[in-house]
Amino acid sequence: MTRVHGKLFADTRTGVLVVKPSAPFFGVSKDERQFPVIEGAIDIQLDPTPSGIYYFVGYKSDGDIRRADFTLRWRVPDVQSYDVTADADNSKTTAQQAAPKASVYERVQLKRVASELTDSLEDLGQLSTDLENAKSHIKMLESELRGYKLTSAKALNQRDQTIAQLTEQSAPVVNTVYLDKPVPPAALQARVLRLEAENKRLLDLNAEYYKSVVQLHQLQLDKARTSPEEPQLGVTSSPQSRLLRKLIGK
Repeated sequence: MTRVHGKLFADTRTGVLVVKPSAPFFGVSKDERQFPVIEGAIDIQLDPTPSGIYYFVGYKSDGDIRRADFTLRWRVPDVQSYDVTADADNSKTTAQQAAPKASVYERVQLKRVASELTDSLEDLGQLSTDLENAKSHIKMLESELRGYKLTSAKALNQRDQTIAQLTEQSAPVVNTVYLDKPVPPAALQARVLRLEAENKRLLDLNAEYYKSVVQLHQLQLDKARTSPEEPQLGVTSSPQSRLLRKLIGK
Protein backbone atom coordinates (compact mmCIF):
# COMPACT_ATOMS: atom_id res chain seq x y z
CA MET A 1 0.00 0.00 0.00
CA THR A 2 1.15 3.53 -0.73
CA ARG A 3 0.33 6.39 1.56
CA VAL A 4 -1.00 9.27 -0.55
CA HIS A 5 -1.10 12.51 1.40
CA GLY A 6 -0.62 16.23 1.14
CA LYS A 7 -2.42 19.46 0.37
CA LEU A 8 -4.79 18.75 -2.52
CA PHE A 9 -6.51 22.17 -2.54
CA ALA A 10 -5.09 25.59 -1.75
CA ASP A 11 -8.16 26.56 0.28
CA THR A 12 -9.58 24.86 3.37
CA ARG A 13 -12.50 23.12 1.74
CA THR A 14 -13.95 19.91 3.19
CA GLY A 15 -15.54 17.20 1.13
CA VAL A 16 -15.12 13.73 -0.37
CA LEU A 17 -12.43 12.40 -2.71
CA VAL A 18 -13.82 9.71 -5.04
CA VAL A 19 -11.29 7.21 -6.42
CA LYS A 20 -12.01 4.53 -9.02
CA PRO A 21 -9.50 2.33 -10.92
CA SER A 22 -9.59 2.42 -14.71
CA ALA A 23 -9.70 -1.40 -14.64
CA PRO A 24 -9.80 -3.91 -11.78
CA PHE A 25 -6.48 -5.47 -10.84
CA PHE A 26 -5.27 -7.94 -8.27
CA GLY A 27 -6.52 -6.93 -4.84
CA VAL A 28 -8.57 -3.96 -6.11
CA SER A 29 -12.11 -4.12 -7.50
CA LYS A 30 -13.57 -1.83 -10.14
CA ASP A 31 -15.87 -0.13 -7.61
CA GLU A 32 -15.23 3.45 -6.59
CA ARG A 33 -14.07 4.39 -3.07
CA GLN A 34 -14.52 7.59 -1.12
CA PHE A 35 -12.01 9.30 1.18
CA PRO A 36 -12.40 12.41 3.33
CA VAL A 37 -10.88 15.75 2.35
CA ILE A 38 -10.24 17.84 5.48
CA GLU A 39 -9.29 21.48 5.06
CA GLY A 40 -8.11 20.78 1.52
CA ALA A 41 -5.73 17.94 2.54
CA ILE A 42 -5.89 14.14 2.20
CA ASP A 43 -4.13 11.25 3.90
CA ILE A 44 -5.22 7.92 2.38
CA GLN A 45 -3.86 4.47 1.48
CA LEU A 46 -3.98 3.26 -2.16
CA ASP A 47 -2.64 0.18 -3.89
CA PRO A 48 0.12 0.91 -6.40
CA THR A 49 -1.17 0.90 -9.97
CA PRO A 50 0.24 -1.73 -12.37
CA SER A 51 1.44 -0.78 -15.82
CA GLY A 52 -1.34 0.58 -18.03
CA ILE A 53 -3.74 1.12 -15.12
CA TYR A 54 -4.48 4.35 -13.29
CA TYR A 55 -7.01 5.83 -10.89
CA PHE A 56 -9.88 8.12 -11.87
CA VAL A 57 -10.08 10.87 -9.22
CA GLY A 58 -12.98 13.24 -8.55
CA TYR A 59 -14.16 15.58 -5.81
CA LYS A 60 -17.61 16.18 -4.28
CA SER A 61 -18.72 18.55 -1.55
CA ASP A 62 -20.22 17.21 1.65
CA GLY A 63 -23.89 16.26 1.15
CA ASP A 64 -23.59 16.10 -2.64
CA ILE A 65 -25.26 12.85 -3.74
CA ARG A 66 -24.72 13.35 -7.46
CA ARG A 67 -22.33 11.27 -9.49
CA ALA A 68 -18.76 12.45 -9.22
CA ASP A 69 -16.99 14.03 -12.19
CA PHE A 70 -13.61 12.33 -12.56
CA THR A 71 -11.25 15.11 -13.63
CA LEU A 72 -7.86 13.61 -12.62
CA ARG A 73 -5.89 10.49 -13.49
CA TRP A 74 -3.36 9.27 -10.94
CA ARG A 75 -0.55 6.76 -11.32
CA VAL A 76 0.40 5.62 -7.81
CA PRO A 77 4.00 4.36 -7.57
CA ASP A 78 4.97 1.43 -5.38
CA VAL A 79 6.55 3.50 -2.59
CA GLN A 80 5.84 3.97 1.10
CA SER A 81 4.40 7.47 0.72
CA TYR A 82 3.60 9.94 -2.03
CA ASP A 83 2.94 13.65 -1.48
CA VAL A 84 0.32 15.23 -3.75
CA THR A 85 1.07 18.79 -2.65
CA ALA A 86 1.64 21.06 -5.66
CA ASP A 87 5.27 21.96 -4.79
CA ALA A 88 6.21 18.62 -3.18
CA ASP A 89 9.41 16.87 -4.36
CA ASN A 90 8.81 13.13 -4.72
CA SER A 91 11.97 12.45 -6.73
CA LYS A 92 13.98 11.20 -3.75
CA THR A 93 11.25 8.81 -2.67
CA THR A 94 10.96 7.47 -6.19
CA ALA A 95 14.73 7.13 -6.57
CA GLN A 96 14.97 5.24 -3.31
CA GLN A 97 12.54 2.64 -4.57
CA ALA A 98 14.43 -0.46 -5.56
CA ALA A 99 13.13 -2.64 -8.26
CA PRO A 100 12.90 -6.08 -6.64
CA LYS A 101 13.83 -9.09 -8.68
CA ALA A 102 11.07 -11.43 -9.56
CA SER A 103 11.05 -14.61 -7.56
CA VAL A 104 10.71 -18.11 -9.04
CA TYR A 105 7.05 -18.20 -8.02
CA GLU A 106 6.40 -14.85 -9.69
CA ARG A 107 8.16 -16.01 -12.87
CA VAL A 108 6.06 -19.19 -12.91
CA GLN A 109 2.90 -17.14 -12.38
CA LEU A 110 3.97 -14.74 -15.10
CA LYS A 111 4.57 -17.63 -17.50
CA ARG A 112 1.16 -19.10 -16.63
CA VAL A 113 -0.50 -15.76 -17.21
CA ALA A 114 1.32 -15.41 -20.54
CA SER A 115 0.15 -18.88 -21.56
CA GLU A 116 -3.42 -18.09 -20.58
CA LEU A 117 -3.18 -14.83 -22.50
CA THR A 118 -1.97 -16.70 -25.59
CA ASP A 119 -4.86 -19.17 -25.30
CA SER A 120 -7.28 -16.29 -24.85
CA LEU A 121 -5.92 -14.59 -27.97
CA GLU A 122 -6.30 -17.83 -29.93
CA ASP A 123 -9.86 -18.20 -28.66
CA LEU A 124 -10.48 -14.60 -29.60
CA GLY A 125 -9.20 -15.27 -33.12
CA GLN A 126 -11.44 -18.34 -33.43
CA LEU A 127 -14.41 -16.34 -32.14
CA SER A 128 -13.68 -13.60 -34.67
CA THR A 129 -13.62 -16.20 -37.45
CA ASP A 130 -16.87 -17.72 -36.24
CA LEU A 131 -18.40 -14.25 -36.06
CA GLU A 132 -17.41 -13.47 -39.64
CA ASN A 133 -18.86 -16.80 -40.79
CA ALA A 134 -22.06 -16.08 -38.88
CA LYS A 135 -22.30 -12.64 -40.50
CA SER A 136 -21.86 -14.19 -43.94
CA HIS A 137 -24.54 -16.77 -43.18
CA ILE A 138 -26.88 -14.04 -41.94
CA LYS A 139 -26.36 -12.06 -45.16
CA MET A 140 -27.13 -15.18 -47.22
CA LEU A 141 -30.30 -15.82 -45.21
CA GLU A 142 -31.37 -12.20 -45.59
CA SER A 143 -30.87 -12.47 -49.37
CA GLU A 144 -32.96 -15.66 -49.49
CA LEU A 145 -35.63 -13.99 -47.37
CA ARG A 146 -35.82 -11.07 -49.77
CA GLY A 147 -36.20 -13.54 -52.64
CA TYR A 148 -39.00 -15.36 -50.82
CA LYS A 149 -40.77 -12.07 -50.12
CA LEU A 150 -40.53 -11.06 -53.79
CA THR A 151 -41.87 -14.43 -54.95
CA SER A 152 -44.69 -14.27 -52.42
CA ALA A 153 -45.61 -10.76 -53.54
CA LYS A 154 -45.73 -11.87 -57.21
CA ALA A 155 -47.90 -14.89 -56.33
CA LEU A 156 -50.32 -12.73 -54.33
CA ASN A 157 -50.52 -10.23 -57.20
CA GLN A 158 -51.31 -13.00 -59.71
CA ARG A 159 -53.94 -14.40 -57.34
CA ASP A 160 -55.63 -11.03 -57.03
CA GLN A 161 -55.65 -10.59 -60.82
CA THR A 162 -57.16 -14.07 -61.31
CA ILE A 163 -59.86 -13.42 -58.71
CA ALA A 164 -60.68 -10.09 -60.37
CA GLN A 165 -60.99 -11.75 -63.80
CA LEU A 166 -63.22 -14.53 -62.47
CA THR A 167 -65.38 -11.99 -60.69
CA GLU A 168 -65.83 -9.98 -63.88
CA GLN A 169 -66.73 -13.11 -65.89
CA SER A 170 -69.20 -14.55 -63.39
CA ALA A 171 -70.90 -11.32 -62.46
CA PRO A 172 -74.55 -11.28 -63.76
CA VAL A 173 -75.71 -8.48 -66.03
CA VAL A 174 -78.10 -6.31 -64.10
CA ASN A 175 -80.30 -3.86 -66.00
CA THR A 176 -81.78 -1.24 -63.79
CA VAL A 177 -85.14 0.13 -65.00
CA TYR A 178 -86.54 3.19 -63.33
CA LEU A 179 -90.36 3.58 -63.54
CA ASP A 180 -91.95 6.91 -62.85
CA LYS A 181 -95.30 6.18 -61.20
CA PRO A 182 -97.03 9.22 -59.79
CA VAL A 183 -98.60 8.63 -56.43
CA PRO A 184 -101.90 10.47 -55.93
CA PRO A 185 -102.57 12.33 -52.71
CA ALA A 186 -104.25 10.47 -49.90
CA ALA A 187 -107.56 12.37 -50.24
CA LEU A 188 -107.76 11.70 -53.99
CA GLN A 189 -106.90 8.04 -53.47
CA ALA A 190 -109.67 7.70 -50.85
CA ARG A 191 -112.19 9.34 -53.22
CA VAL A 192 -111.21 6.98 -56.04
CA LEU A 193 -111.73 4.02 -53.74
CA ARG A 194 -115.18 5.31 -52.73
CA LEU A 195 -116.19 5.85 -56.36
CA GLU A 196 -115.00 2.37 -57.30
CA ALA A 197 -117.00 0.88 -54.44
CA GLU A 198 -120.12 2.85 -55.47
CA ASN A 199 -119.71 1.82 -59.10
CA LYS A 200 -119.46 -1.84 -58.09
CA ARG A 201 -122.58 -1.48 -55.95
CA LEU A 202 -124.51 0.04 -58.88
CA LEU A 203 -123.31 -2.70 -61.22
CA ASP A 204 -124.43 -5.35 -58.75
CA LEU A 205 -127.83 -3.59 -58.36
CA ASN A 206 -128.26 -3.36 -62.13
CA ALA A 207 -127.45 -7.03 -62.48
CA GLU A 208 -130.09 -7.90 -59.87
CA TYR A 209 -132.58 -5.70 -61.73
CA TYR A 210 -132.02 -7.46 -65.05
CA LYS A 211 -132.18 -10.80 -63.31
CA SER A 212 -135.57 -9.84 -61.85
CA VAL A 213 -136.83 -8.70 -65.27
CA VAL A 214 -135.74 -12.00 -66.84
CA GLN A 215 -137.48 -13.95 -64.10
CA LEU A 216 -140.65 -11.87 -64.61
CA HIS A 217 -140.73 -12.49 -68.35
CA GLN A 218 -140.00 -16.15 -67.78
CA LEU A 219 -143.00 -16.38 -65.45
CA GLN A 220 -145.19 -14.62 -68.03
CA LEU A 221 -143.98 -17.00 -70.72
CA ASP A 222 -144.70 -20.04 -68.59
CA LYS A 223 -148.13 -18.71 -67.77
CA ALA A 224 -148.90 -18.04 -71.44
CA ARG A 225 -147.99 -21.58 -72.41
CA THR A 226 -150.36 -23.09 -69.88
CA SER A 227 -153.28 -20.74 -70.81
CA PRO A 228 -155.81 -21.73 -73.64
CA GLU A 229 -154.98 -18.77 -75.72
CA GLU A 230 -151.47 -17.58 -76.10
CA PRO A 231 -151.39 -13.89 -75.69
CA GLN A 232 -149.60 -11.92 -78.32
CA LEU A 233 -146.52 -10.21 -76.92
CA GLY A 234 -146.07 -6.82 -78.22
CA VAL A 235 -142.88 -6.17 -80.04
CA THR A 236 -140.99 -3.44 -78.34
CA SER A 237 -137.56 -2.12 -78.78
CA SER A 238 -136.84 -1.60 -75.11
CA PRO A 239 -133.61 -3.01 -73.71
CA GLN A 240 -135.56 -5.32 -71.47
CA SER A 241 -137.48 -6.80 -74.47
CA ARG A 242 -134.36 -7.28 -76.49
CA LEU A 243 -132.69 -9.05 -73.57
CA LEU A 244 -135.75 -11.26 -73.06
CA ARG A 245 -135.91 -12.27 -76.76
CA LYS A 246 -132.18 -13.06 -76.63
CA LEU A 247 -132.66 -15.30 -73.61
CA ILE A 248 -135.60 -17.28 -75.06
CA GLY A 249 -134.04 -17.54 -78.48
CA LYS A 250 -136.64 -15.55 -80.45
